[in-house]
Amino acid sequence: MENLTNLFLFFLFFELFLIIIVRNLKKNFKWLINTEDELPHFSKENLNNFFKHNYDSTTGWDRKKNISGSEIGEKKTFFRISKKGYRGKSKYRKTAMSVFGDSFAFCRYVNDDKTWESQLEDKLKMNVHNYGVGNFGLDQSYLKFLKYKKKIKSKIVIFNIVPETIARVHSYWKHYREFGNILGFKPIYEIKRNQLILKGSPLKKNFTEKQIHKIIPKIKKIDTFYRVKFLKNKFSFPYTLTFVKNFNFYTNIIFNLILCKMTNKNNFYNNAVTVVLKKNIKDSHEMYNNPYYLKKLQSLILYLNKNLNKNNFKMILVVSPQLLDLTVGNYENVSKFYNQIGKKVSCIDLYNRIKNKKFKKYYFQDIYGGHFNENGNKIVSKILLNYLKNKKIL
Repeated sequence: MENLTNLFLFFLFFELFLIIIVRNLKKNFKWLINTEDELPHFSKENLNNFFKHNYDSTTGWDRKKNISGSEIGEKKTFFRISKKGYRGKSKYRKTAMSVFGDSFAFCRYVNDDKTWESQLEDKLKMNVHNYGVGNFGLDQSYLKFLKYKKKIKSKIVIFNIVPETIARVHSYWKHYREFGNILGFKPIYEIKRNQLILKGSPLKKNFTEKQIHKIIPKIKKIDTFYRVKFLKNKFSFPYTLTFVKNFNFYTNIIFNLILCKMTNKNNFYNNAVTVVLKKNIKDSHEMYNNPYYLKKLQSLILYLNKNLNKNNFKMILVVSPQLLDLTVGNYENVSKFYNQIGKKVSCIDLYNRIKNKKFKKYYFQDIYGGHFNENGNKIVSKILLNYLKNKKIL
C-alpha cells in the first residue's frame, strides 16, 4: 500500500511539474503545444499585418510585387521582387526559363545576384525568372504558375522542391505539422475517384479570429497531420502520458530549454529547434515509404507534367536536399521515388550530384534545415547547365 501511495505521489508531482514547465517554456517555444493550441489566439494586429503583406487567396501566402527586403543568416542579405513578381530584374532580352518553388527556388540568405537562377542566366545570357516562395509545397508552386501562366515568356518551367514537399502537399493548415505556424493556411489537392480535386485555402481575406475559429473543425477533418502528428504531440491531461509516448523527443527539448533559461545561452534554444526539425525530416523520409502519401505526390507531379505539356511548356522537376536531408533520416526512400519519377518526367535529384562530395561546404549552417550558400547555388547552376546541354533542352 505504501508503495502505491509513493507511486501516486510521484506521478502527481511529475504531472504538476510537466504542466508548469510546459506552460512556462511554450511562451518562447512554439513547438511545445497543449490544449490552448487547438484554438490559438489570432491578434488583430498580426492578422492585419498578414493580410496586408503576405496573404494570397490562391496560394495562401506570397511575396508581394515591387517590394524589397532583407534576411539575416550568416550575414545580412537583400532581395528585390520586381513589379512583374519575380526576384531581381531582367538582364537580357530573352527569357530561357521560369522557376517556381520554395525557399530553395527563392534562394534564402544570398543576394539577388548570387541565386542559382542569376548565376545560370549569366551562363546562358538569357533570363531565368525566380518566382520562389518560402515554405511552398509543390501544389502551391503550381497554383502560382497558373497565376502567371499568361505572362510567362519562357517555354521551360522548373519546379524546385525539397523532399519535405511530400508533407507540404498533405497539409491544409501548417500549424498541425509546423506547430505555431498559425497563419499557414493553404490550398490542398484531394484525391477523389482517382482524380485530383482542388480545395482552396480556408482563410479568406480579413477574417477575424472568431471566423477563423469557426473553420477549424472542418480543417481538422481534412488535414491528416491533425491526427497523426498534432494530437500525438499535444500535451493534455495527463501530461505524463504524452511525455512518456514521446520520451526522447520531449526530454531533449525540455532539457535544452531549461539550460537556455538557466544560462541565457541561445545555442541551447537552437538545439531544441534542431530536435524538432530533425524529427520532421525523418518523418518526411518515412512518408516516401508509405503508399498513402506517395500516391498524392506522384499523382500531382504527373498531373503537372501533363498539363504543362498540353500548354506547350517543358517541365523540369529539381529536388534540392536540405542539409538535414543529408545528415539524418533515410534518403534512400526519397531517391528511390524520384528515380522512378525520372522515368516519366524530366527530374534532377541534386542529392545524386553532391552526395559523394564534401557537401557541407555548399550549405549555410542555419538551424532551419540548411540552405545552399553562394557555393551551393553556384554548383546548382552548373549542374542544371550540364543537364540542359546533355538533354539538348536548350
